[in-house]
Amino acid sequence: MLAMSDVPMISVVIPLPDDRGYAVECLTGFTQQALDVSYEVVVATDAASYSEIAWLVDEFPQVRWVYRPGMRMNAHYNAGAEVARGKYLYITESHCVPRRDCLQQIYDFVQRSELPVVCSASDGLNGNYLAECEQYLFEEDFQCWVQDKKCKIAIRGTLIERALWEQVGGFQAEFGHFSELLIGHTLEAAGVPIGYAENSRVSHGNQVSLKPLHQELVEYGEDECRACQLLPVENRVIDPKEWGMRKELQENPGKLKYRQFKAAVRQCVRELALNYLPLSPESRLRIFRNYWQDAISQGRLQYIAGMKTENAEIKATATPPAAYQKAA
Repeated sequence: MLAMSDVPMISVVIPLPDDRGYAVECLTGFTQQALDVSYEVVVATDAASYSEIAWLVDEFPQVRWVYRPGMRMNAHYNAGAEVARGKYLYITESHCVPRRDCLQQIYDFVQRSELPVVCSASDGLNGNYLAECEQYLFEEDFQCWVQDKKCKIAIRGTLIERALWEQVGGFQAEFGHFSELLIGHTLEAAGVPIGYAENSRVSHGNQVSLKPLHQELVEYGEDECRACQLLPVENRVIDPKEWGMRKELQENPGKLKYRQFKAAVRQCVRELALNYLPLSPESRLRIFRNYWQDAISQGRLQYIAGMKTENAEIKATATPPAAYQKAA
């Protein structure tokens, strides 16, 4: 790790909320990287001051700490990036534990390929079968993005030129985890190429309980609809079927409540099956996939049920460059 007066090549940006018990392992891994260029670790926390997390700060004095209470998760990435000094940002999570050569592998890949955005590979810290199912769905989705050469900022581990990050405005944090797709869409529209460094690897702490997972997925579904309502049409990444039905559902509250009730009952049945029935791996994955998809749908319906007006203010968004220009 560099002295504070030095200029790092890479700034590792980690939001501390939602560490899932892996904060110490995560920070140990990232502060002990075998890397032949200079780097720093910036941790953005929702703690108001040093005193709230003194035990952790004292254990990692080489880390740069940013105290920003009261923000949504992805806003902490922006807060960390604001004080970062590296040419590159490495975006990751506090429940990700890196291999010792994680940064070296991705840095070497970037030097060979000259790509401005590169994702690490990941495996799972799978505490139980739910975590295994989550890892399977992530890998399935991520491989589709890689094969289709889509631009995706995977917060498990992505290296991006800091100048490019600043150019597109970072995450639109008011849209939660959905902002990861939005920034990818912005970069893709600008013609930014992306790579995949399969030898750079982190281990991700997947959820081991349905309750926090369900909450995350519901929030994601809400943020999908929030983006549909607040963003210009040309900036939309997805048009959920529930959003297309919003006028019909709003004009018929009984139908909306009935759909919500049916979804809740289905989810309760799936929870019971996943938690208590002796299922085959194939059946468990099928039920888990349906649970995942319907939780997002529940979030969409919840957002539509709470909408007050169709005439919400359109948010200003970062203007992407006409064409990507590699930073000097």
